[in-house]
Amino acid sequence: MATSFERSEDFAFDKPAGVPCRYLTRGNRCAIHADLIGRGCRGCAVYDCYGAGQRATRAFATAPARLRNQAFLVLRGLHEQLWLLTEAAKLCPPSCGELRAELAAQVEVLDTLARGDVASLLEIDPSHYDQRTRALLCRVGEALGGRARWVRSSPEWERESPANDEMK
Repeated sequence: MATSFERSEDFAFDKPAGVPCRYLTRGNRCAIHADLIGRGCRGCAVYDCYGAGQRATRAFATAPARLRNQAFLVLRGLHEQLWLLTEAAKLCPPSCGELRAELAAQVEVLDTLARGDVASLLEIDPSHYDQRTRALLCRVGEALGGRARWVRSSPEWERESPANDEMK
């Protein structure tokens, strides 16, 4: 975790920036994730970096803090997409073999990017991968019987009205 926190009602102990949390496992996971609130780490329970903080801390422990923090920001976006795709794959009907394969392929692409070095991560244009991920998520929704379409209304996503849907 690139950020710091101080002992408070949200955190049971102090943790300096750039120092791995005492509960970070070798597998880049939180050893107490299931009991964060009970262990006094409510601040961790409400924030979700989707494992990006753990990965950045482990992978770039010797990198300058500035670079590690920049890498974390990219990793957080990649990790969020990985989580969304993994959850969508669990919901995707078995009859949608091609879509399931595309989800798995996108997970592999994002995971490969996330394993890159700092310089590689900082060259990534997250919006390129975000667009592909959103398109796949929409297809999973449609495969589950959803009829809604989502359109980009800069900078927000809006549900397309049924009247517009019928005209297409």
